[in-house]
Amino acid sequence: MKRNSVLLALAGVALLSVACAKEPADAVNAAKSSLAAAKTAEAADYAPDALAAAETAAAALDAELKAQADKFALTRSYTKASELAAAAKTAADKAAAEAVTGKEQMKTEATTLVAGVRSAVDAAKAALAKAPKGKGSAADIEAMKSDVAGVETGLADMDAAIASGRYKDAKVKAEAAKATLDKIVADVNAAIAAKKGR
Repeated sequence: MKRNSVLLALAGVALLSVACAKEPADAVNAAKSSLAAAKTAEAADYAPDALAAAETAAAALDAELKAQADKFALTRSYTKASELAAAAKTAADKAAAEAVTGKEQMKTEATTLVAGVRSAVDAAKAALAKAPKGKGSAADIEAMKSDVAGVETGLADMDAAIASGRYKDAKVKAEAAKATLDKIVADVNAAIAAKKGR
């Protein structure tokens, strides 16, 4: 009888320990805070793949927490949720770190591109000065000069974007401007070559 009492007591303790399984709130909150920090670090722009992985890990955590909440209280176990919370936090921390690195890399690329646009403006102006003038080409040359002037005006926007930390925006604008200027130079050089070929 004494043995049965001891077994019953042990079973009761085991049942209470299972029934008292609690959500790992600290780990879950840490994972959510890390994900918020990654978003604040602009991971969506500068580390999109890492942010997607962090969001997937957070979704898996949320799904596990919901699955445990839907279970009968005595059968809940938050072991997997604790592991998923740790994984979500690690993924979010990685996304935040990659965002910082990506932003610095984008800053370098944008700054280099904007400097390239400045050089390309000079090259386009020099090419336009040598452009063959003749019947029908005056309107084309004026349109190209207008495009160069537009790019020159846009340089202020690119500089402002870099100064305010919007490196992705500056890079996109600089790439478009550079493509416009390169096309102008190529078109003028093609016109010069065609005129020489006559």
